[in-house]
Amino acid sequence: MNRGRPDARGFVAGAPLPPFGRASRWACAGGAELFRLGVGEGATAKRLLALGEAGVGGFVDGGTDDEGVWLARDLSGTGLDELLRAPERKGPWPWREALAIAERIAVALAACEKASLFPGPLTPGAVLVRGERVTLPSPRLVGALLGAQEGGAGRGSGEISPLWTPPEQAGGAMWDSAANRYVLGLVLYRLLAGEHPFSGAGLRHALDEAAQREAPPFVEKIAHELPSGLQSLVLRLLHPDPARRPAGVQGVADDLGRFLRGEAAGARRAPAPDKPRRTLPSAPERAEEKTATVAPTQPPARKRERSRPARPWKTLVPIGAGLAVAALALSRLGAAPPAPSRPSITPIAALSSTQTAAEDCAACHPRQAAEWRRSVMAHSVKSPLFNALESFIEEQVGRDDDCPHGAGILRRVDSSTACRDRQSGVAVTGSGGEHWCVNCHSPAEKMERPLPPWDGRPGGDAATRRPVRDLLGQRGLEGISCGFCHTVHGPVSPRGGRGYQGNPTWTSFVTGAVFPARPEDTRGLFGIANSGYEQRPEEFLREARSGAPAAIAPGPDGQLDPGVHRRPPASARDYLGTSEFCGSCHDVRLFGSDVIGARRGEHFKRLRNAYSEWAAWARDEERRGKTAATCQDCHMSTYPGICEPGAPASGAVEPECPPGTHFVARAPGSFPEGRVADNSPRSSAITTHYFSGVDVPLSPEFPDALIDEATLDAHQIPLGARRRRDLLLRHTFRFDIDGARRSGAGLEVPIVVENVGAGHRVPAGFSQEREIWVHLVVRDRDGRVIYEVGRVDRPDEDLRDKVFVRVNTNPSSLDARGRPEGLFGADVRDGPDVPRWSPPPELGGISFRGKGLVNFQNGFLRCVRCIGVIGPDGRCEPGPGQGFLRADRFEDGDYDLDTGECRSNLSGGHELFETYFPLGALDASRGIAKGPDAIVDTRSLPPNVPLRYTYDLGAAGGRAPFRVEARLLFRAFPPFLIRAFAGYEREQARRGLRPSGPSITEEALDRLEVVELAKVTAEVP
Repeated sequence: MNRGRPDARGFVAGAPLPPFGRASRWACAGGAELFRLGVGEGATAKRLLALGEAGVGGFVDGGTDDEGVWLARDLSGTGLDELLRAPERKGPWPWREALAIAERIAVALAACEKASLFPGPLTPGAVLVRGERVTLPSPRLVGALLGAQEGGAGRGSGEISPLWTPPEQAGGAMWDSAANRYVLGLVLYRLLAGEHPFSGAGLRHALDEAAQREAPPFVEKIAHELPSGLQSLVLRLLHPDPARRPAGVQGVADDLGRFLRGEAAGARRAPAPDKPRRTLPSAPERAEEKTATVAPTQPPARKRERSRPARPWKTLVPIGAGLAVAALALSRLGAAPPAPSRPSITPIAALSSTQTAAEDCAACHPRQAAEWRRSVMAHSVKSPLFNALESFIEEQVGRDDDCPHGAGILRRVDSSTACRDRQSGVAVTGSGGEHWCVNCHSPAEKMERPLPPWDGRPGGDAATRRPVRDLLGQRGLEGISCGFCHTVHGPVSPRGGRGYQGNPTWTSFVTGAVFPARPEDTRGLFGIANSGYEQRPEEFLREARSGAPAAIAPGPDGQLDPGVHRRPPASARDYLGTSEFCGSCHDVRLFGSDVIGARRGEHFKRLRNAYSEWAAWARDEERRGKTAATCQDCHMSTYPGICEPGAPASGAVEPECPPGTHFVARAPGSFPEGRVADNSPRSSAITTHYFSGVDVPLSPEFPDALIDEATLDAHQIPLGARRRRDLLLRHTFRFDIDGARRSGAGLEVPIVVENVGAGHRVPAGFSQEREIWVHLVVRDRDGRVIYEVGRVDRPDEDLRDKVFVRVNTNPSSLDARGRPEGLFGADVRDGPDVPRWSPPPELGGISFRGKGLVNFQNGFLRCVRCIGVIGPDGRCEPGPGQGFLRADRFEDGDYDLDTGECRSNLSGGHELFETYFPLGALDASRGIAKGPDAIVDTRSLPPNVPLRYTYDLGAAGGRAPFRVEARLLFRAFPPFLIRAFAGYEREQARRGLRPSGPSITEEALDRLEVVELAKVTAEVP
């Protein structure tokens, strides 16, 4: 946008107009309007200008000045309905003029379809024409983007004539993008032919004609003048079978443009079905319902009686009789004859196994698809950090002279190409769990194009060793999408008799022993962790096993199937609403026995533990007589709240809500009201598909526009990923300074942190990398800093509890057996914020005393021996020449992969040394790259347990009173982690091992943010 005042651009504010949502308005000369928005509304303004450029909304100019953001809107012009009624425009229009108007309408509709927005019903009255300019005012869409309670009256918002109503919408279906494409065909036919395609049958029978027969071809004289292929395109837009109409409007716009330029059009024909299909009725009579548009004001979210997601299939199939909308319209013209029998129509072709992408589902479920596109689920396999970590594991774990390209320990194995352990002969390839990462990050891989078996031998096929994203097809790259979740039947079961089990075990390549990773199986709770879901696409897709479309028939519970897919069994629908479904992937158990976990009888490592933590919390809730919220109740609802219009009553800034709105809390399980599908006959409680969490995707494919969207959706949930993240984080903690006071000559500052908003520990997920820490600063009355800890000045600056002197990311250094030495090891020394707390938080506890950094990040441990001096308390102290680096007094201990035993000259927990990467070496020059020998999971904050950290501080030289300020901060990843993987990927790309470039670069650091979650102050007299 331009920097400058609107009057300099010709838009001078005149008489004030009523506000429009968050915008103030003034009239301008020539019928234009000047809109003014707040300083933080730049993203909204850019979006409206982009839509205006495409012909939607009417915004023609904008900029910023000292007063904030301004926009100019010009809705001058004549309605196309008026032009069609004008005596001088009777009959056919010149085909070039007709195509020019239709093409601009198509371009406008295409811009909305691409952005998953709905401009409102298309009719001739919803189109403004001024010279060569064509505009869809789209008042409700503009109102939704600007937070207006109603979009306001405007063209296309009143009663729609049955002549311009598609047959499906005449039957009661919700007006959607497909309906607008049909009306575009009606408009184009009317302009070219000079008459409505079904006017010959009379108004009363127009809808019946449209639903049951094809539009008549143009008369010979008109058809002869048209470019070849244009008539065919118009007739396809109006085909009575929706499956034969164009599936999107962008191709229509492209073809119209080619006709205007005199080029051959390449219109794509929708595939015709092999056989006639039984068809479904559309919606029941709902004459009292108004046609829906974008973002009507929603009623308050309601809490469901049961804490599980809505069952969308209950409203996918509208059953009833009568062309209600048409009957209502026709009744106003005079006495109507008996209502004709309602046509049977199929809204869209049945989905097949190759049509389960989000864009396929968006035809009926555009809201869900648009929300999913804004979620981390859509980027689970595009994540730069995921691809870099997965490649590192495959390329470096198990690498030696016999297997110089890495063992592929978590990839698919072929016994003829597998890397094997020298001593045991057991395959290392796949031993940690075949497709252990891929099964959860790209489950569609199994249905589309399975990854090839890894070949790391000398001369092995390099194509098998590419990063995951380079091996996947288009559906696989969608990550966790509609086609996965809605084809899941339930958890895998050892007694199920089906082939796929996920990764219930891992195999020791040292001994060949097989170890279970799902102890819940012994309690009859199947499918927890390591992709323990079972897919049965045949329960959802309408393809018979032969591949032919199956007949529509009642589902397992007697209810009619939707036209495009089956109605899955109730048990499958119920499973999707459970935390156990989430637990199939959100508990992640790594191969190898954990030194600490083995003492509990567990022979795996709990890399991610969100489900197990939730299950422990849920049991506590049940003991208290409460019903525990599920994962879906928090991450697929309006929890923790929405943003309603109006400034906060307190006057405080609420950065998680857009300007002009304020936060209103919603409890877990509060779901918004809406339609499950565009043609659902009524509203119900629905699940959101943002899957809001603490991540903003690092992937460059996740555009900045989706991070910073400043507007709300129809349910008053922020669209921007940043605001949704902040909403969740800022309502998770209680953070206080609990009675700071003088203590002798010093100060005693207790802070209390409690997880009050999550049913699992926080940080969760990859908790060894998430950073949640305290920045504390104490100043005396002169403003002099007495003590400060936890400060970072930039989002890409590491915490100061440690200093990375050197991180080795070059895989060139090998030991005598060809194993990488020192790779992803770090030379680390203590920083100024080194924590000195008693007892050490990693040992557990609820009260700690000392000073230094408070960081709730979990960590990785390695079995070591002391090569320094063992002190009286059993700790390893530095010997001569040691002590500058944390690891220089240690060497690797003897860790047993099978038993988890750590054989060392240290004990009492001192035999475990903390490292900082999920896989790596002891330090930058010693040790082979491997997974951790144990995992710290006790620093994170458990639900509803206050943790107290009391700082004992000196105050020498300071003058009272002392002012204490504490902030609780969050960062998704530590900068050193991203820098290390960027360095490794840069080196692998230099070696020619990344055909599509490095998986991650330092540019990912630009996505890091330090988020302030809470701030408290206190004064010590």
